[in-house]
Amino acid sequence: MANKIINSLEDSLDFLIYAPYSVLRHIWIQLLIITMMFGLGTLIFMHYQGLDFLTALVGSVSTITTIGIYAPNLVTMPASEKAWLIFIFIVSVGSAASIVQGTVSAAVKKEFLTEEITLKKAKRMENHVIVMGYKFLGKYIVENLKPLGVEYIVIARDTSQVDALRSQGIPTIHAPITHAFEALRQAGAERACAIVSTFDDDCDNMLAILSAKKLNKEIRTITIVNERELAESARESGADIVVSLHDVVGEMLAISTISKEITGVFLTDRLKSRHIAEFEITTSGIKYGDIKGICPILLISRKDEVIYDMSGDFQLQQGDFVYVLIDHESLKAFRERLKSLGSAR
Repeated sequence: MANKIINSLEDSLDFLIYAPYSVLRHIWIQLLIITMMFGLGTLIFMHYQGLDFLTALVGSVSTITTIGIYAPNLVTMPASEKAWLIFIFIVSVGSAASIVQGTVSAAVKKEFLTEEITLKKAKRMENHVIVMGYKFLGKYIVENLKPLGVEYIVIARDTSQVDALRSQGIPTIHAPITHAFEALRQAGAERACAIVSTFDDDCDNMLAILSAKKLNKEIRTITIVNERELAESARESGADIVVSLHDVVGEMLAISTISKEITGVFLTDRLKSRHIAEFEITTSGIKYGDIKGICPILLISRKDEVIYDMSGDFQLQQGDFVYVLIDHESLKAFRERLKSLGSAR
């Protein structure tokens, strides 16, 4: 709670600091031109009207802004002075109009403001997650990071997408993949705990992983591959976890056609042939010792309770769910054991 309050205060402070800056970034050239016109008018009044510097400056500002404190006699004014003043008026009026337009544009679009606030926020992030890409998969990664309370930042390539994400309060940096290294540096890759790359192009994902590892050797790197043949190349690029998206989904769907118990698959090659299966206990009187030994039993879920420390005499109850680590053969054997004990559907 304290961290949330601090972050909220820091965000508010960033707004107060960078809101004026975002406007000035739009209009600083016009302001410089008008300042030069004030200076030029001062020199003209000193030369032609014989005024001292401070009086000439007041006269110049008064004349250009049309306040009217000082009004030289136009009838007796030399032609050259009139020409200079006409030039000053035209330039100043044009610059003033541009300032109004730039200010309104900065206030309405807010792109510079949100960009500066995002970069400032990224500099404060630590142990956060960087999500590369925000299409179908990146979107759901962000949605699942939120309830975990994990701080994150998105790097997206589509400009219109960046504006939409920032309007939703999602910190987002815009960068084409060719600028991946700089974008990752701005996103605080040196302090991040993980990066997930979800681009459609596998080469783009590998470039993102290489750039992240160059900035932070300890960062945890996860990437998808769309072509299974590139999985090994992705690992060689430094990816800690490589997910062949189509293989994982295909495997889950294929297994589901022959088993209703499978609830999870492993992403690492070491346990590629194993799965997590869920079995419901539909009868009373079954002990833990009756079902152990076929495959590793991970835990038992009983209503809102998770039980993982069981002895041989532990009594299962109707409505319990047993989660086990199985392969194809042990799946059939465990299913048959439950069936023989009267617990099968």
